[in-house]
This record gives sequence, structure tokens and C-alpha cells, in this order.
Amino acid sequence: MAANSLLLEKKRDTPFLIVSVFLLSVFLNQSNVLFGINLSFSDIFIVGVMASLILKQELKLPLSHILVFSAFSILILVHSLYIIPNQYMIAADPLATLIDYTKLLVVFLYYILGFNLTRLKLTAAFLKGFVVGSVGIGFLGILISFVQIPYLSSIMLFGESRLIGLMNDPNFFAVIQCCALSILLRMKPIKMVVRIGAIGIILLSIISSGSKSGIILVVLYSVYFLIEKVVKMEKATSLKVVGALLSILGLSAIVPNLLRYSEELMDVIVERFPIFSRVELLFTDFSSAVSDGGSGRAEVWETALHMIDSAPLLGVGLGNYIPVANQFIHNPNVAHNTYLQLAAEWGIVLTVLFLLYVGSTLIDNKRSISKNEQENQNRQMIRDILIIFLIASVSISLNNARIFWLVLGMSVFQTRYNQPANQLLKGEKKHESFRDNGHL
Repeated sequence: MAANSLLLEKKRDTPFLIVSVFLLSVFLNQSNVLFGINLSFSDIFIVGVMASLILKQELKLPLSHILVFSAFSILILVHSLYIIPNQYMIAADPLATLIDYTKLLVVFLYYILGFNLTRLKLTAAFLKGFVVGSVGIGFLGILISFVQIPYLSSIMLFGESRLIGLMNDPNFFAVIQCCALSILLRMKPIKMVVRIGAIGIILLSIISSGSKSGIILVVLYSVYFLIEKVVKMEKATSLKVVGALLSILGLSAIVPNLLRYSEELMDVIVERFPIFSRVELLFTDFSSAVSDGGSGRAEVWETALHMIDSAPLLGVGLGNYIPVANQFIHNPNVAHNTYLQLAAEWGIVLTVLFLLYVGSTLIDNKRSISKNEQENQNRQMIRDILIIFLIASVSISLNNARIFWLVLGMSVFQTRYNQPANQLLKGEKKHESFRDNGHL
């Protein structure tokens, strides 16, 4: 799209664009499998938003990003369709490869959208829409725990007990709700009553999901959040900071032990939310909690490690994971670990490069400070969502999560392109891709 300088254009949003972004964000809380692909109503709105930006000549992305994705696409498709089938003596499956590549293409579009939403100062609209969707769905989920609503119960419960919201997996639902929790803890201004009520709904919905990974994620994020608050305390001496940090760590160790002996409290919770019996094990028998009841990860992780060992450089490609896994185990499944999943499909080299890219974005985000308080708040919330996904990725495969890629695009713009005008002019050569020939 045409532009005459590197100066970022003035925000030119319209009610249609704002409403579309808000609704897209709301429906990031919904996803269902159709034809082997996770589809979301947000995909409909992304088409509208992208079309609107194209018509307004406001859809931009540095040329380097497009070239990298194009080179990666060619490499992974050739590797998946020609090299891996010959290496493992399996039949090439163009349809399976196409489905997996379509997932990759969709999340790259979300990356582009995230980049542009922040560029056009629409980050707040995204965050508000996402939180409204999360709290609303959480409230409906809790409601059906008390009042049976036939249609809602059939689509929002997994196995007639575990809350999945409008997602297709209770663990992913818990991760999404935890992202909403991080936004609610930082977003200002929100009335205290509204904040506490919304946080309560989110926490109860995570408990209702029966996701042990989700509960652990909430605990880890809460510790991170409290530690960060303590470190940033004004007029705090080093001794006070150390004391506060030790107190937080001490409480983190004591609380589970206190809950272990609070049988009456546990009985009341389990009676109202039967699915909490899964989560209860985290406080009474942690080792069993992470290995029993469908939570065992050892077998699928071992399978992924075998695949990585057999194809360490570029992995097994797209559409080949299950056929290749069949050679190592009789009951193959995805890795339930984003890092292992990526390493098995993309190879160690590309996975490490990608993780370094994400990590550098997080570091730059932490260092970036703006004079605008709202912008700094948005940066914190975007960074927290990325951190939550990186933690959750240890026990869930989240490589195709739309919100992760959208937020990554936001973070990339916030940290690498959202600079004062005078700095942009001085760095004209460095950011040449923002000229006419470098726009999407």
C-alpha cells in the first residue's frame, strides 16, 4: 500500500472497523473442528477487517516478514511432500499437508492482523472484546453448573462434566481464560466490584474445566504477577523486596499443604463442581495428578522425541506427524507440548530460530517504555499473554492458536516499529521495508 514516508500514519479507524475488531476478539473464545481444521467465527471477521484495511490502503507488513514466510512455506512443503515420504517409506498425503499448511497460513494472517491492529491503535479494542467474550462464556459455563440448559450444556461441556466453553478442548479453554485473567488484573480503569466479579467468574470457569494444567498455569502466573508487583514497589528497600519475595514463595509452598488438610472445603467445592475432583489431586497427590486421569504425557512426549531424533534438521514436515508416529507407537497422538510438536514437524533448527524470535520480542517488550501510560499498559498485557502461552505450551500443543499469533504480531510492532517519528527518520535505511515497495 502506498505511503510517502516512514512516519506512521495517523489513526483512521471507523465504527465498522472497531466493531469488527471487537467481535473478532470476542469470538477468539470460540473454536470447533470441521473438516479436520479448527474453525472459528473470528475467521469470518478477520476477512472483513483485512478487506477493510486493504480498501483503505492501511494493511502493511515489512517485506522481510513476507519473504521469510514465503521461503519457509516453500521449504516445508517440498520437505513434507517429497523428502519425508521417501525417507520413511510412507505415501505422500497432499490433502493432510494442505490442511496443516492451511492452519499455518491462517495463523500467519492473524500475525499480520495483530501487527496492523497495534499500528492503528486498536489494541485496546482487541483486549476489551477478548475479555468480554471470556467473562461472558465463563458466566454461562458456571450458570449451567447450577441450572441445566439443554442446548448450552451439550455444546459447553466435555464428557457431561468438564467445561470447555465454546472451545473443543478443556485445557485450551483454561489457557484462554487465564489470558483473560491476566488482562483483568492489569486493565485500567475498571471498578473494583466489576474487576473482582469478573476475576471470580474466570477462576470458577477454570476450575469447572477440570484442567490441572490450567490450575498450575494460574498459580505460576499469579506468582509471577506478585513478584513483578513487589519488584516495582515504589520506595521499597532491597530488604523489603527480598522479604516480600520470600513471603510470596513461602505462601506458594504453604497454601497447597493447607488445602490438603482442608477436607471440608474440598468436599463443598467437589459437591458443587464435581469436576474439581480432578483438580483436587493437585493438592492431595501431585504426582498422581499429573500422570493419571488422561494427564499422562510421557508416552506422547517419548514418541515426539523419537521423531525429533530421526529427523532433527527439518523434522517430518506437515501432514506426516501421525503416519511417522505410527512407526514408533501403535496409538499415536499429538505431542501435547508445543516445543516438541514444532521440533518434530519443523525440525530443531527452525524451531530454535522461531523461539529465539519470540524470546527477543519478549525482552524488547520488557525494555520498551512509552510516555503514554495506556500504551505501557497494553504492552504489559500483551507480554503477559505471550508468557502464559509459553508456559502452557509445556503441556499443550498451541502452535496453531490464533490468539498467540495475533498477540505475537502486536508485540513485534510494539517493540520494533512503534518508535518516535524522529527515530524512524534516522533509521530510514534500517526500516526500508515500510516504503512503497515494502508494504503488503
